[in-house]
Amino acid sequence: MKSLFSILIISVFTLTCAFAQSGRQVHGTIIDSTKQTLPGTSITLVSDQHDSTTTVADANGKFLFPSVQGSKIVITVSSIGYQTLKRHYALTPDNTPSDLGVIVLKSEGHMLNQVNIVGVIPITLKEDTVEYKASAYKVRENAPVEDLIKKLPGVDVDVNGNITTQGKQVTKVRINGKDFMGGDVQSATKNLPADVVENIQMIDDYGDQANLTGVKTGEPDKIMNITIRKDKNYGYFGQATVGDGEDALPQSQGIPDANRYLGSVNVFNFSGDQQIAVLGSINNTNVNTFSFNSTGGAGGGGGGFGGGGGGGGRGNAARGSQNNGSLTTTQNGITDAHSIGANFRDQWGKYLSVYGSYSFSDNTVSTTTLNDQRNTNPTNPSEQKQNSIDKIENINHRFTWNMEYKPDTINYLKVTPTFSYAGTNTLDNEADNFTSPKPPPTIYTVLTNANSQAPTYGFTALYNRRLPHRNNLSVNVTLSSAPSNSYQNPIYNFTSGTPTAPLNQMISTYSRTNSYGTSLSYLLPIGKLSYLELTYALNYSATTNNKQDMAVLDTQSMAFTRDSALSNQYNYTFTTNKVGLNYRFIEKKYNYTLGFGAQPAVLSGYSPETGVSTHISTFNFIPTARFVYNFSRSRNFSVNYNGSSSTPSFSQLQPVIDFSNALYPVEGNPNLKPQFTNNFSIRYNNFSFQTGDIFFASIQYQAISNYVASNTITYPHRYKPAANPADSVFQNTILTEYQNTSGYNTTSGQLTYAKPLDNRKFTLYFRGTVTYANNVGFLTNIDSATSVATTQKNISKNLQFTPQFQFRIDIPDKIDAQLLTNYAINKTDNSVKDFITNGTANVRTWNTGINGKNYFGDWTFSYDYTHATNYGYDASLKITNPNILNLYVERRFMKDHRGTIRLSAFDLFNQNTGFTSSTNANSITESHVNRLSRYYLATFTLRLQKFAGKAPTEQPGMRGFRRDGGGGPGGGGPGGGPGGPGGSPE
Repeated sequence: MKSLFSILIISVFTLTCAFAQSGRQVHGTIIDSTKQTLPGTSITLVSDQHDSTTTVADANGKFLFPSVQGSKIVITVSSIGYQTLKRHYALTPDNTPSDLGVIVLKSEGHMLNQVNIVGVIPITLKEDTVEYKASAYKVRENAPVEDLIKKLPGVDVDVNGNITTQGKQVTKVRINGKDFMGGDVQSATKNLPADVVENIQMIDDYGDQANLTGVKTGEPDKIMNITIRKDKNYGYFGQATVGDGEDALPQSQGIPDANRYLGSVNVFNFSGDQQIAVLGSINNTNVNTFSFNSTGGAGGGGGGFGGGGGGGGRGNAARGSQNNGSLTTTQNGITDAHSIGANFRDQWGKYLSVYGSYSFSDNTVSTTTLNDQRNTNPTNPSEQKQNSIDKIENINHRFTWNMEYKPDTINYLKVTPTFSYAGTNTLDNEADNFTSPKPPPTIYTVLTNANSQAPTYGFTALYNRRLPHRNNLSVNVTLSSAPSNSYQNPIYNFTSGTPTAPLNQMISTYSRTNSYGTSLSYLLPIGKLSYLELTYALNYSATTNNKQDMAVLDTQSMAFTRDSALSNQYNYTFTTNKVGLNYRFIEKKYNYTLGFGAQPAVLSGYSPETGVSTHISTFNFIPTARFVYNFSRSRNFSVNYNGSSSTPSFSQLQPVIDFSNALYPVEGNPNLKPQFTNNFSIRYNNFSFQTGDIFFASIQYQAISNYVASNTITYPHRYKPAANPADSVFQNTILTEYQNTSGYNTTSGQLTYAKPLDNRKFTLYFRGTVTYANNVGFLTNIDSATSVATTQKNISKNLQFTPQFQFRIDIPDKIDAQLLTNYAINKTDNSVKDFITNGTANVRTWNTGINGKNYFGDWTFSYDYTHATNYGYDASLKITNPNILNLYVERRFMKDHRGTIRLSAFDLFNQNTGFTSSTNANSITESHVNRLSRYYLATFTLRLQKFAGKAPTEQPGMRGFRRDGGGGPGGGGPGGGPGGPGGSPE
């Protein structure tokens, strides 16, 4: 029987090979009328032997049918945007391979009606750009752009709306190549309708000057450019939403149910070159229209609402929200938000393009936090438990205006004035319990009122001139002034232990930083494909600071007077001059830049009160390297290295004690040297036109020399040094000082693999991120008997690893859903051990979830369920494993689906809380933070829109002045400048 089975297998294999060998190869190439290849084109072959098969052109436009039966065939060639072509061929009688030669497709001569496109090329890879075709990723009618972006492979949108791709967060958004709302990403993604989008580009942006010259050095920013469809260039879109609801909290919590409300409006008007947008929102459902990159703390030259060097309460690094792989909202607290903004863009005449925006927000955030901080020390470790209630009002203004003047193809000028304002009002009430090996514990409460005002004025000008013989001159100038006023009044009440700080302080700080910089670039061709670039850059900043701490109470007048030990005036300047030479070579397949620079830096400080001055000089040799290889239009590889110098922060430099945090005073070091950062990155992108598979991988490495490290000095519970009695104020505290050191480095990597099935109806994803940080800090212990200080260097090795699997189902107008799971690891190992933490922390979170939408005609049912299982947290934080379920039912109605009614329920199990863990070389901090819990909301949305591909017919004499000129600059470059001499060969 076994022998018979073997003979059968051999026979089938032989017959199969014989059958395969009886056919012939048929191949050819698809191009368009401009002789550009057309990858992704669909080719169907039908032979006279009833042999029918379909293939797709590869990255070079080539196609191949490996085994064709018969001598007469019909080829049908189709590609989106081109006329379908059908041709008949008579082949030779034998089975020799047949070359059909070059097949040319003609462009479609009319606008396509809206169809469900499945044959479109979804991704195009360019040197610094990944471009996604919007029509390849279908979303529901009237959906926002954010819903479209969530479907893009290699792009991650967290539940707070932050966008990350290839390991970097997207920091700026443009529409048709121009900044939108000052570059505020979520203002576009949450409000612009996806229906008007042609494509979305994720770009490595090296700055306007680099885009003009073509020589790209330094560390790029990740930006997103949204291109509007040509048939939507004229018209308007408006949407208004109103909603009302209420909390549904258990009575056992003793918290009264609050009203929940939502109101928003957004209007977009497109009229060719002119674009106008108005956005506004009021709500208490944690929805932010704009992002102002505000942390909520009072700033101002280190005198803001912060003190402790990583200590609990003010200045605690754990207070910010972290994702930790979570699939649910990570916005801490409850926000009452009010915002409004407008964006304007137009072409004024033939030569001047203008665009700018203004944004305003008034947000009040209420947060309840439970912190557990374990301070590392080899002989005297300590632990602080803190319960705090914060109410912070953030007021922000932002104004940006851009003017691009392009009188001819030779000259280009861009001028950008900016203004921003950040103001805070803070009320913080906290209770702290600080324990160390020797009792008693230090227990106290502190009530703090604080406020700050920080306007910033800026101006940037960029001029570029294309000179004869492909030479180019570019000059960039920046100016800024940032004054800041801050005030804080911490009032302490100690119930156990000796007070470690003044019981009542009134701290006023004024600071101003004025800075200017200029950079020059001269490009000199030395061959048909190569250039030399000579560069010079000057950057200068001057900071003045006046801190007055009124902490001494005059018992006779009952007035507070200045505490000279906690007050100071300190001014410093930081100057860098960089001279560089770069060599740029450009080939069709690859290009590279090699260069070097020499940069002296001077950091000088002076205290008018003490007369003490410092003068630190450093010199850095900065090599530059960048290599890009384009295997094809669907596969590329790049390597980049750059270096940069940065000054320490003001709080790290100021030679005065900050005792605003009773347990964690801070003292700066005016003798610090500037840090120098080395950045190295590798990236590989591959997209298969045949299968649609996507593979993105990137690795980054960063090493910092002269790294500014913290030295936490732990003082004993009782400390009365005879040699220096003034130091007794530090007893039972942890003082943070700073010093330069070496050894700090981080390595990170990202990987994305996507496998689409059945024309992207189903997609399997694997994503992975890993970060390994080698942090450095110093731990000092003061002996209670001898007052001798013993210092150890602590190497804190932190590993964060999050693999994720995801399966998406996307059938237009039927279902759009995904299943996903990830496992987030955050592990720290310190070289210095202690008996509280043993120098380690190992926090893990396993997330699983399903979310999606099912469509039933005009009805939509949406569901979002996640479960998080947490491991490794301290038991005192009362960590839970929350189940989060959000649901809504929606119905659209009225003509063109203008109206939508939605009934939503959020956090049905009432388990939404935040858990975070952060580590450094000096401490391990874990936090439990409140978040918006169970509530219901009913909303009504009205949408009005009307678009056309061209301007309405105008009556004679009605032609506006702005139409006299040509179209504004386009693309993703610096507002459509003249293009660099190195641009055309690319």
